Formats: sequence, C-alpha cells, structure tokens
Amino acid sequence: MKTLRVSLSGRRGFTLVEMIGVLAVIAVLTGLLIPRVFSAIGQSRINTTALGYNSLKSASLMYFGKYGTFADTNGSASGTHSESWDDGVLLAEGLIEKKFETQLATNTHVHLVPCRISATVGAVADGCYDLAGDGSNTVVGTSVVEAVLKGVSAEDAKELNDRIDGTALGAELGASDIKGRVKFDIAAGATGTVHLYIAHK
Repeated sequence: MKTLRVSLSGRRGFTLVEMIGVLAVIAVLTGLLIPRVFSAIGQSRINTTALGYNSLKSASLMYFGKYGTFADTNGSASGTHSESWDDGVLLAEGLIEKKFETQLATNTHVHLVPCRISATVGAVADGCYDLAGDGSNTVVGTSVVEAVLKGVSAEDAKELNDRIDGTALGAELGASDIKGRVKFDIAAGATGTVHLYIAHK
C-alpha cells in the first residue's frame, strides 16, 4: 500500500505588503461605493414618497368622482376626519390600502383645509397654491386636500419638489418655495414642514 505524502514546505502565506495592498484596494472600493449606496437610499425614499403621493391623488380623485365633493365618509359633511382624511376617509372607503406615510418625515397627515379667497399665495401654510408658477392662487373652491409632512430636511424637500413639480417651479436649496404643488420654507441644513397639494374642489 502506497502512502501519499504532501510536502508543507512548498506552501507560503501572504506577506505584509500583499495584505496591505488587498486592504488598500478594499478601502478604495468602499470609498467609491458607500456614497452611491447612500444616494440610492435617498433616491428610493424620494421615489417612494412620490409614488405614495400619486396613489393618494388618484384615490382623492376617485372619491371626488363618486361624491362630487371632498367631505367625510360616504360624502357626508360632518368633518369628523378632516385632520386624518387619508385613513379616516380614503382607507375607510377602500380607495387606499394604507395610511400615507413617508420615510422623509417624522410625522405625516392628510387633511382638508378651506380654500382661501386670496388672489396670491402669501405663505407656505395658507391653503393657497400657485400651481402654474405665475404668482397667483390657482386653488379656488371650497376645500383643498393637502398632505403635511413634518420633520423633512431641506435637501429632501428640494428633491421631492424637483421630482413632483420639476426644477422650473423649484427654489434654491434653503430658500422659501411657494410655487407648484410642493410648498416649504426650510433653511439649508435644517428640518421643517412640507405642504403637498393633492386636489381641490
């Protein structure tokens, strides 16, 4: 019977220089990939919010098509759910599958606010919207369906604005933006409240 002998003297380990080279390559690849990963995560949060916004808008228009108004459950004017219109009305009506939430904000709610008679948009939270970007209030009627996102960073607010309204209706980072469907007044590097126009009558 023959025995097989393996010589261990021919094996050698990694040298210190080779190990440092491998670690350097890993560090360079990590430095290149991590910013892209965080950018992709940020973009997915914006995309998810924009998709949720579009679903909410479609559901609101279906509600309006059914009742001819923006009111409470079954089209009643009770106003019971005016501050939680997405889950209190749209969810109850079976028009959405879940309450509108986003990872961009620390707190989110959808409500009905009365339309303002003012011809111009004066403030972020005034119930007026300059949808055309010409300085005038184009939201005139009885009520506005609006989403309010609290605790949003200025950077995320600008990205959301650029996604929904486009850059033409956006302001510079840190400036007040009262044009279009996305309104906010958040200083660069800070967090604040974003108002999103959904629909009005």
